[in-house]
Amino acid sequence: MSSSKVTINEVARQAGVSIATVSRFLSNPFSVKEKNRKKLEKVIKKLHYQPFVYARKLAGGKLGVYGLIIPGYEGIFNSFYALELIKGVGFSLERKNIDLYLHIFWTKDRFNISLVDGVIFADVIANQEQLKRILKEKLPCVVINKKVEELDVSFVAVDNFRGAYQATEYLITQRHKRIAHLAGDLRVQCAQERIEGYKSALIENKIKVSDKYIKVANFSYLEARRCLEELFDTSSPPTAVFAASDEMAEEVLNFANRYKIKIPEQLSVIGFDDNPLCIQGEIKLSTVRQPLKEMASLGVDVLKEQIEKKKENIKRLVLSPQLIIRESVAPFKRS
Repeated sequence: MSSSKVTINEVARQAGVSIATVSRFLSNPFSVKEKNRKKLEKVIKKLHYQPFVYARKLAGGKLGVYGLIIPGYEGIFNSFYALELIKGVGFSLERKNIDLYLHIFWTKDRFNISLVDGVIFADVIANQEQLKRILKEKLPCVVINKKVEELDVSFVAVDNFRGAYQATEYLITQRHKRIAHLAGDLRVQCAQERIEGYKSALIENKIKVSDKYIKVANFSYLEARRCLEELFDTSSPPTAVFAASDEMAEEVLNFANRYKIKIPEQLSVIGFDDNPLCIQGEIKLSTVRQPLKEMASLGVDVLKEQIEKKKENIKRLVLSPQLIIRESVAPFKRS
């Protein structure tokens, strides 16, 4: 029988399963019982079933397509972080003549492994089980922007702890002691590491860590605004703020402008990311630059090496961020 004439009905008939089972198998092989999965793989090879790309992979071919999975969150389509990673991965693949398949994970695992040669996870938040599933299916993969040490998987991450430590320590060298931290979403590893770097810098410089100066703003400028109202509605407001993202740091500048607080004379501010918006305002924002494009490019390289060598070669790379000092920090002066 010609492969062009083989239908899903014929595959189902010869495998002795329902058409619905074949359809599920094509979308996610491990959603089908192992006994049926093996029968379907055998029949697909035998019939040279071509209407779906998985047949090419069963025959040992490459598709020339890499997947990029990003956990979905509010504001993702306006996120500097997400757009930089997509651009970084996309440009790196383009130079290698490889196509990009972008998949955003919201609440359900609908990723079809038959469409790609391998996959890059841009962080892992609520999709830990998806990562485990893809590892179980032996699809080459790498995680970027998160250290996943509990699983046998390659990753390329940023030393968020170090970046936060450097930012906080710099504020301390400028004689600030009442340093507030606007933390990100603490479900996310980078936010956890940044708050720990902040605390560690305070402790090592013999400054008490005070909960009243730590506010969880979830990487949101709206939440940052609410947190700032609380921070400055006290008798001892902070003299400096280290924000876990530039978007939140920009809201500190807006807040200061609204309440006639002079930056940096009365309040120093440092962000994290090195978003281009840092240099667009009247005051150029000091920040921590994380190498997002380099991380994306290295992620592609690690994945390509796995795919071409057809063997697991676990690599774990941690990149250093860079403290960028501009106009938003000044030494603390007693009034």
